Amino acid sequence: MRAITWPAKNAHLLRAISNPRGLYESPDGDTYAHIADEGYFRVDRQADGRYRMHWPEGLGEAGPLLTQVEGQAYWRPAPSARPVPAAVSVETAANPSPPRPLPADQAAWLTNAQTTWDGMRYDKRKATYVDMEDGTTFMVRKHPEGGYQQASAHERNSLGARVEQIPGSKRWRTRPDDEQLPGPSKRARLSAPQQPTLARPSSGLTPDAQPSTGAWRSWGKTSKPEWNDSIEIDGLHYVIVPQRMQADTLLVYLENPLFTPGRYDAFEQMLQTDLSLQPKWAVKTNDAWAIVEQRPFEGSLTGYVGKTFLDLSQQSSNAIARTVFNQANHSEVINGDGLRILFDTLYHWENRTTSTAPRPELADPLLLLPILPAQPSVDLLGHNLVLPLPSGEAFQRLDFDTSRFHQQWRDALDTPGASLRAMFSDLLEHSGYTVDRTSRMFSEDALIFKRENLDAVFVLRFRPSAADGTLYRAVDPASELNGEGFRKRLETSKWRQMLEPGKVVYLVGGTQPVSAQQTLLFIVREG
Repeated sequence: MRAITWPAKNAHLLRAISNPRGLYESPDGDTYAHIADEGYFRVDRQADGRYRMHWPEGLGEAGPLLTQVEGQAYWRPAPSARPVPAAVSVETAANPSPPRPLPADQAAWLTNAQTTWDGMRYDKRKATYVDMEDGTTFMVRKHPEGGYQQASAHERNSLGARVEQIPGSKRWRTRPDDEQLPGPSKRARLSAPQQPTLARPSSGLTPDAQPSTGAWRSWGKTSKPEWNDSIEIDGLHYVIVPQRMQADTLLVYLENPLFTPGRYDAFEQMLQTDLSLQPKWAVKTNDAWAIVEQRPFEGSLTGYVGKTFLDLSQQSSNAIARTVFNQANHSEVINGDGLRILFDTLYHWENRTTSTAPRPELADPLLLLPILPAQPSVDLLGHNLVLPLPSGEAFQRLDFDTSRFHQQWRDALDTPGASLRAMFSDLLEHSGYTVDRTSRMFSEDALIFKRENLDAVFVLRFRPSAADGTLYRAVDPASELNGEGFRKRLETSKWRQMLEPGKVVYLVGGTQPVSAQQTLLFIVREG
């Protein structure tokens, strides 16, 4: 392997080749490709312009062809077609029988689910199994989009339902179908961000896994680092991102020698340019540490936010991602505990029905909005709110960008009687909120909405902003809750259990033109 790989510790000696990206020239003039999650491998350029991994002549065959990962500065082996054996009919290959649970007597020979943090069990071949919520045991394999699905030990093409771990349990369950078509009351999806889903780390090997030659193996040192936290694997010491280490710690982050996690901008830039530089998961199983080959993130933090909260402006997505990053461990410099909170927060936003937020204030982006301070008004009866600039780095306002749903916005402007309330209702439902379109319990035509499994209710009032960005507020937003008339109406409302002090988040929404081509629909928080 030393004849075809470049040591990670000497990566600084390689000179980047501008085109195509992900190729490097060594001091000896050889060309190396950065293989995702593996390291730097020597390659040879073919007559047709493609690149093939350099294979020593003694192996008697050519190395595999490589293909550049679209939009990324690294490469991977080109996919090769696998022919269906002649003995297998086309019908059988296309329609294999569904996977069946493992017989109980065979399941008894698997490792104990209690010895792994995610409940995964293994046979002597290191094939992976999970216990379902009904007590049956299924073999599972990794799904191309992340996570796991049921599989057959006898038919490679036999794949079943996708499964997920039950929060707080060692057992697993079938994932709910999340690919529903929009109904008559729902808008069709306007833009589908091409962002992979997040998947929790697995402590096991896939059935076809071989001993890893991942680049992380070259990160180990024979002596324990004096000034850094570390873990030991196979007699070598690996630096980890600093975090609190306790006897029951089961997850840490292995630090790539070429990138030290610190502040948000550098971390986000790394995810946008070279995902292989991010820290790797390490999990403890049976008192031994093992590296998880899958990456924690397969895209940028901004992309994950934009996928979860649709139609946001790019600036809002970036501001939310920055806020979650900084609040993860209450510092602008992230550590291992913060990385776990960061991942768990974004994972919860993608999987609200099957996971819990790591902290209550991180359960929803709207809960992260700060309450804008009240400013004196001219009439002294009410007060003003000053809209923060939409270009600010801090998350102080949430903006929907009308250019992302241009036709719907134009239709609303051209339709007599169209209301801002209806437009916000569409946007909020599009982002997964449950909206009460009919209730008129509050003043200013306020909209009441909530998020499933969130112990809070949002009250959104509408107010046009002045040219100088001020919003006039006549009354204290919470004063209505204490009114006798309101309390009487509340007795017969479906919201009576939610509209209680401490559970209500008060918001103000409106429009703000920022250019001739762009108008923002904003939401800010008042108190």
